[in-house]
Amino acid sequence: MDRMEIEEIAEKYKNFYAPNYQILVGDDDILKKHFIEITNVTFEDTLEGADRFSLSINDPGVKWLDSELFGPGKEVEIKMGYVDELATMIVGEIISLRPNFPTNGTPQLEISGYDLSHQFTRVRKQRPFENVRDSEIVASISSEAKHKLKTQIEQTETVHPHVVQDGQADYDFIKGLADRNFFEFFVKERTLYFQKPKKDESEIVTLKYGVSLLSFNPELNTANQVSEVTVMGWNPKTREEIVGRAQRGSEEAREGGRSSGGDMVENQYGVVEERILDRPVFTQQEADILAHSILNRLSEGLVKGGAECIGIPEIRAGKNIKLEGLGNKFSRKYYIERTTHTISNAGYSTTFNIKENTI
Repeated sequence: MDRMEIEEIAEKYKNFYAPNYQILVGDDDILKKHFIEITNVTFEDTLEGADRFSLSINDPGVKWLDSELFGPGKEVEIKMGYVDELATMIVGEIISLRPNFPTNGTPQLEISGYDLSHQFTRVRKQRPFENVRDSEIVASISSEAKHKLKTQIEQTETVHPHVVQDGQADYDFIKGLADRNFFEFFVKERTLYFQKPKKDESEIVTLKYGVSLLSFNPELNTANQVSEVTVMGWNPKTREEIVGRAQRGSEEAREGGRSSGGDMVENQYGVVEERILDRPVFTQQEADILAHSILNRLSEGLVKGGAECIGIPEIRAGKNIKLEGLGNKFSRKYYIERTTHTISNAGYSTTFNIKENTI
């Protein structure tokens, strides 16, 4: 989405007045059709696993616990926003029902589940893929999905002569393919994404501490930073050693004029190398891509932090956000890796976690 000023978002959402949500189970709007008393709706999205939703309802007489309405496997769509301006946050399926029978008060029922990527976690498979790109493997697996999905799959570079899914669930297998290419894999609504991080895109909004940013708790940590990654492999045909390298300065989407973790540790200790000996690579291209992927994964752990603001549906994992009023070091654009959106009697709030590879 295009960058929006906080004033534009406030206008869009009626100055953040009257938080609202819609919950569809199957084709039913459960608020309109069943008049269920919902006390809390939560949505969590992340770049490192399936997105999750939960809703808590008052359930006098355990009517809804015994109903078929919330049966495991039922498809759920949750929208959040203000008044009549609502954004779809998740399309998923119910996985868990957890009733609570308190000593005093009304029984409650918590219904929770995951996005449609959860279907890829259910069955472990053993199968080979010959002479294919990782992106082609992902497209093939996606076509087998029970819940049919659209795809946005970017092409990976290397054609692999032989890839084996060795008793892994599809989800873990695809995640491994994503990791070795420094790609992201996730499902949003009814679309599967397999792509490079969008760190070069504009921020979705700018939040200022003391105005629109309620809190921010960052950490600068160089403990796991390296200045060079070396991947060592072996070409089984030529019996020659393969060495892939990635060095500081080549981190993706690093902000100019700032220092990476690799810069910092090399200035302190000299070359700090991460050497990879246990990952099979068969070509120079494959070794170089893996080395750069590992360097990027490590480097983005340099700056991490958590923040809170008023509920804004546009703040989502995989988007960029700009934070101001935090001094020279921490006033900048960040990449969002996790968010939690909650609507309850206390209103609508958003918390989010960020990561960056320079300071």
